[in-house]
Amino acid sequence: MILQSLNELYSRLAADPAYEIAPPGFSPQKISFRLVINPDGSFFGIEDARVKNARGKFEPLRLETPLHEKRTSGVKAQFLCDKQEYLLGRQLEGKREGSGAECFEAFKNVHLSYERAIDSPCYSALCRFLESWSAEEAKEHSILDQIGTNFGVIQIRGNRGHLHDDPRIKEWWIGQQLAEPSGIEEQCLVTGKTSRICRIHPDIKGFKSSVALVGIQENTSYESYNRSKTENCPISTEVAFRYATALTALLDGPQKAKHKINISGATVVFWTGTPSLIEDCLAGLFARGSRAAVEVQDASKNQHIQRLLEALRSGTRFNDFGSPDTPFFILGLEQPNPGRFAIRFFHQSTLADLLGKLHEHQKAFELVRQFTVENSSSSPDPEFPSIMDILRQTPPPKGNWPDEDKIPPLLGGALARAIIEGTPYPEGLFSAIIRRIHADRTINYLRAATLKAVLTRNHKLDIPIMLDTENTDPAYLLGRLFAALEKTQEDALGNVNAGIRDRFYSAASSTPASVFPRLLRTYQHHLSKLNGGAKVNRERIVQDIVASIGASGFPNQFALKKQGIFAIGYYHQRKDFFTKKETAPTSEPVTETV
Repeated sequence: MILQSLNELYSRLAADPAYEIAPPGFSPQKISFRLVINPDGSFFGIEDARVKNARGKFEPLRLETPLHEKRTSGVKAQFLCDKQEYLLGRQLEGKREGSGAECFEAFKNVHLSYERAIDSPCYSALCRFLESWSAEEAKEHSILDQIGTNFGVIQIRGNRGHLHDDPRIKEWWIGQQLAEPSGIEEQCLVTGKTSRICRIHPDIKGFKSSVALVGIQENTSYESYNRSKTENCPISTEVAFRYATALTALLDGPQKAKHKINISGATVVFWTGTPSLIEDCLAGLFARGSRAAVEVQDASKNQHIQRLLEALRSGTRFNDFGSPDTPFFILGLEQPNPGRFAIRFFHQSTLADLLGKLHEHQKAFELVRQFTVENSSSSPDPEFPSIMDILRQTPPPKGNWPDEDKIPPLLGGALARAIIEGTPYPEGLFSAIIRRIHADRTINYLRAATLKAVLTRNHKLDIPIMLDTENTDPAYLLGRLFAALEKTQEDALGNVNAGIRDRFYSAASSTPASVFPRLLRTYQHHLSKLNGGAKVNRERIVQDIVASIGASGFPNQFALKKQGIFAIGYYHQRKDFFTKKETAPTSEPVTETV
């Protein structure tokens, strides 16, 4: 299904100029330098082709160049676009002595062999340059030290464009690509048509190293019926080009920002069957959550994200973002090592199904927020947290920020899949957050909301979004009680170096019977330091909670699920303490006492 979907996507992207889809026989390439030669074939110079980005840093120029053959080892020259050791014979540091001259010789021989067939004055100028150039001359050009290891192209001085853009050369090259070389013809697994089977699939770009999505390199266990390598998964040359070009466009094309997000080491791409507003909003929503509506600079895009958030909140008006039956696809990829792809998940549904699942996810995470726009001058808690917002609650800190390298490697993909498919959230997310709470004794909005979401979806528990004084679950009550005891200590003593949360939270949430009797004795001392109504009100709250626990007393032990409920009870009660209460108006006259 993955290859079929990408094969169909190619037609849609090729029809949209914004994606800059290369024609057959060409592919986008990062270009760092330009070799300029005179019309007579003499050398003119080497130019830096890099451009400055928005941050003022130089980055390679993206150009459509002739499609490259896969080069894993040995010497293999590419057509009209290659690295400096091939174009100029430069000897690179750390490489075998003489390897630069060997690469240049291969590049020269390949291109000289095409001269008669191409029959172009511009191409002949290149051939005269190759015949006269010596690899030793490359040492004299220090600019090559600055441009790195990316590719270079060739330009004839005085001509617009590059040599591979020359109409006669381009026509010949496309004809070569469409020619039927020797090879087997068989039914393509993707289209069902009898076609020439692709022997080596094109590389997918957009990762640290380019690698083919389909490939069989072993010569034993993967072979059967006298077939070798990719003959065991027959896919036509045309389909291989189409799916590879479409996936590369999503990963590394000019529109990648609206199709691609990174989640804890995994790369996720998504698309719809036809252009839709959801493609403009979803990347921001997944990567930045509800903050995307504030951070996005584009006013039109900002408005779309606001509308999407409203739709997800209410569960209505999904039709504003496209036809409900529009197909939706999402693909999770990872590159565990430079030579391999790992497919983490692939999901196909419709826009209506996607938005319905996102609405369910938003409801699962719905919880009274600790910091809102009204009570926070810095950054309020996101009503719709991004995937990374959630994952950042699981690793230990690195300085003042969570160490994202310590996020469990498979957790991001599992969480994304649970959100999109509406399946149970990964239990590892729940246990990871409980571990972090025990380690740093911090129960914030995102951690409490995540615990609530897992408990409601996975364990079918009815967890309220705010303080529930009628809830009689012992874990919830003890979480509330712990928050009340902690607040009493704060009101009595102010900020202390190590309060009861720092010293006793882990034990109170896991083995309450061993801790709470002692905490209640200390509480009486703290309560005596409060004055007037504060003392009465606090005593009423504590007595109501203790009375609700009943004669059974404090449990000896809480399992992991109960520890999550304990944390939510603590968060609810703690939030309630810092929530301004509405005072009911009174009809009685106010008298002044002297």
